[in-house]
Amino acid sequence: MRAPRRAAHPRACAVLVAAAAACAPESRVVEPAAGPPTLPAGSTAPARPGLGLAHVAGASDPADAAVPEAKPDQLDPDGDDDAVPCGEGPLPAHAHFEKVGKAPLALRQICDLAPLGDALYAAHALVPLGADGATITRYRPSDEEKPFTVAFNWNRPGEPTKGGGAGQGFLRVHLIDGRLFVPDADPPYNGFGISDFGTEGYVFVSNPSGGFAGARRPHQRPPAAPSPEGQAGSSVLPRAYHVLDVIRFRGRLYASTGSVPPEEHAWRGPSPGALHVANADWSRWTYEVDYPYPWLDGVWRLTFLARFRDRLYAGIQDYDGREPNDYVVFGPARDSSAIEHEDVHAVRVTAAGAAQTLRWYADSGRLYWIAWGRDGVRLRVTRDGDHWTVIPLPPEAGAPTDITRFRGSLVVLTERALLSLSDAGPVVIATVDAKKSPFELRDILCGAPLAVFGNELYAGGQRQGELYKLVADEP
Repeated sequence: MRAPRRAAHPRACAVLVAAAAACAPESRVVEPAAGPPTLPAGSTAPARPGLGLAHVAGASDPADAAVPEAKPDQLDPDGDDDAVPCGEGPLPAHAHFEKVGKAPLALRQICDLAPLGDALYAAHALVPLGADGATITRYRPSDEEKPFTVAFNWNRPGEPTKGGGAGQGFLRVHLIDGRLFVPDADPPYNGFGISDFGTEGYVFVSNPSGGFAGARRPHQRPPAAPSPEGQAGSSVLPRAYHVLDVIRFRGRLYASTGSVPPEEHAWRGPSPGALHVANADWSRWTYEVDYPYPWLDGVWRLTFLARFRDRLYAGIQDYDGREPNDYVVFGPARDSSAIEHEDVHAVRVTAAGAAQTLRWYADSGRLYWIAWGRDGVRLRVTRDGDHWTVIPLPPEAGAPTDITRFRGSLVVLTERALLSLSDAGPVVIATVDAKKSPFELRDILCGAPLAVFGNELYAGGQRQGELYKLVADEP
């Protein structure tokens, strides 16, 4: 990983996001008891006023308390992607995961999955922000002779590797307005000097058919700029060290990054997390707002994004471990055309703070949050966006990695099981019996994702980049 002013990045565990389609009402959950949050001694990052301190599990406002439903004139749908089909028919009572196969150039981890047309696309990484390797693969089951192909290769074969000769992971592939958007989590050489800012990142955009423009010769440079009219290509993000996620919010395209703030210089001084916004022709994304502010000496990143009740949620990663908050909420006024510093609110939910957001998922007026904290990986839910309830899962299932709606039920993938959420509690649909699970949660930036495609449920492997499908057991 090429992080400003640092040489290494601690690895831990991670997860992904899913589409925001609402297909049926979901189950109730029970909130266990927990103590009140306290700030760690010596914290330097400011907690921001405006939204109030979110409650930990066991606080006085449970997620199932009556709250006003979303107004009909809500500006944005909740979630992070275009709505996609959730599948039809009954959920299997007993099932197992079968290995479908893997694509050429499939790397160790599948970090995200997104369907488009007749194909399922997978974002791959070897070691996110730590080792060269970034590909997008395509699974098209209708092509029986060659169902797996490479959609985009950012490994840059034959180019110098000093300074990182390839992208170091694709962590998200998002379906937005019928196109695939893929942020380059850690670009080669910290950029190619296209923007003259000392460092820059990229977002790769497909055409409406899922085709990506290839790297340009000579020297495997980024493709030319994409266009809203349909041309595939790559956008440049001046000042970005890392680009971790992309979302549409209030009619604009935003990317979450770790960046160089205005009037500062790359590779020294503060490095806050930031949001960049795309210009009209998608050729360039401009630094708009950041966290923490005022800037502090150190390295922050804004990570994964989600819309909920007309606010934008972003995970926080603090390189030095000083951050007392868990995530940031951006709440601009309804008539605002931009996000200002007064719209930024840091929120503390967990007792110890500094939880790493692995996945957001919006469904039927609720927001689900999978985060890795000092007490382990927890799945939480909120109905108002401020008060959270922990959803208890069986300890033997391992850590949760993703959640989505499939055939009318909410299902949760964990390291060793697929669970359906019910009024009586989680119900086991499938288990992983292998000694080493393909869904083991090993990285804070990449974990096993779920996706519904062709009325089937798929999961991405974390050991050899293989794709898995849920198959009903014989009665």
